[in-house]
Amino acid sequence: MASLAEIARAKTTLDSAAISHLQRLVSSWSLLSDLSFSDLLLYVPGNGVSAISDESEFVVLGHTRSVTGATVHYGDPVGQTVSVVDHPLLARAMEERKRLQGLITRSDFHGPDHDDQLVEEDIRLPGAGAQIAVEYIPVRGNGDILAVLTREAESAFVRHRSPVERPYRAVGERLAQMVVDGAFPFVESERVGELREPRVGDGVVVLDREGRIEYASPNAVSAMHRLRVLSNLEGRRLRELGIDESAMRRAFSSRHSTVDEFEEAEDACVVVRCHPLIENGRVTGAVSLLRDISELRSRDRLLISKNTTIREIHHRVKNNLQTIQSLLRLQTRRLSSPEAIAAVEQSARRIGSIAVVHETLTADAGDIVDFDAVVSRLVRMVEEGLGAPERPLKIEVSGSIGALGGDVSMPLAVVVTELLQNSIDHGSGSDHPVTVRLGGDSKELSICVQDHGPGVPDGFSLDRDAGLGLTIVRTFVVSDLGGRITFARSDTNGGGSDAEGSVGTIVDVRVPRPGPALPLG
Repeated sequence: MASLAEIARAKTTLDSAAISHLQRLVSSWSLLSDLSFSDLLLYVPGNGVSAISDESEFVVLGHTRSVTGATVHYGDPVGQTVSVVDHPLLARAMEERKRLQGLITRSDFHGPDHDDQLVEEDIRLPGAGAQIAVEYIPVRGNGDILAVLTREAESAFVRHRSPVERPYRAVGERLAQMVVDGAFPFVESERVGELREPRVGDGVVVLDREGRIEYASPNAVSAMHRLRVLSNLEGRRLRELGIDESAMRRAFSSRHSTVDEFEEAEDACVVVRCHPLIENGRVTGAVSLLRDISELRSRDRLLISKNTTIREIHHRVKNNLQTIQSLLRLQTRRLSSPEAIAAVEQSARRIGSIAVVHETLTADAGDIVDFDAVVSRLVRMVEEGLGAPERPLKIEVSGSIGALGGDVSMPLAVVVTELLQNSIDHGSGSDHPVTVRLGGDSKELSICVQDHGPGVPDGFSLDRDAGLGLTIVRTFVVSDLGGRITFARSDTNGGGSDAEGSVGTIVDVRVPRPGPALPLG
């Protein structure tokens, strides 16, 4: 489905400023829909309309359903066009710049090709079941009428009205007039987390121009009870109830929608969204939506505690691994055999490569690390561990892999360390640096390490000729990650020889890219 902006650019003559105004309206009109117990549709004249005539058409740019009332549209009308002949009040509302009301029947609604049908009860008032009450509201933006918003609901003759409907509709009427005046939607709105945004069904409090409570819905009363407010609400100011009025004051002064959160100890939290009500350029009150988010806050605290614990575990594991690494390095000082010293130093570097991943995980709440950053740290570790003033090392890294889970980053970190160590041991020096190329696509990860030594021996077999380091690489890549390893001389891959007697070896590691974790349930 195309977006509002895409449909508007394709089928209307609206400019960018007008489209932005309508986008703000659509992003915030659930408030008006819920208070009106109605579906809302947004109509805009189609392309080539300079003056509305019988041949003109209107395009539906938006549609929303309320959470408080039954819908009258079971399909999706967005993107459809209707003619002025079938809907004359659309043209009248736009030309006369005033709100109009009418009744339409389902048989002629949205034209003969529309398959949206109203489910009619078997028992209903004669002639009333298929009637839809429609109000046509001109939408003013940037000083001009840009569109027509319709409020559409079942006829009042066939629907029971609840006790809360009268105050809700009264506020809905005030918001509808703000749409005509260009005061709604608001140019700016303070933001709250998407999962915590309150709606009308969560609780409504209506304030007068002095900040006194005119009406509080049952759910709003329940939310106030969570904040230990047990007294009668109507006629009282928020500060008299011990509630901070800063959100209301900001809404009154800025004429924007504001938001705040109120906490009572650690077991109660209520988010409040305050919308100013404006009439003839003056703020005449506000409608506040209240949502009890105590359970969400409790879950947030549990997640924060869990993430902190996970980071602390990674930190302690990293410290323990570094301690083991230090002990192994101390052990090398007591050894006299060059072979034993080299073996212990290799083990220390393997442990260090795992510690690098754990250290990276301590900075993140989840189990995801930037593997490119891990490789950079591994390169520094290898250069410092194997380099010497008389034999400086240079390792060049290019490409990118991106973020990986810890279960993949751990073995790949050891693989990179082993391949770098193997390449350096086989002849690359400062004149011929080891190169590491990272890459891949949506299905596969690629790590390519190339040295400039004598090249892989003829008839080399990983199963037969691999030492301990390459055996570890093969185990991680093939057995654990389900990948593959290839060895080749650089000249067979188009690389050529960089110097006399220097052919070089390319080790190409390919492993499947892990897919996104699926939620349980």
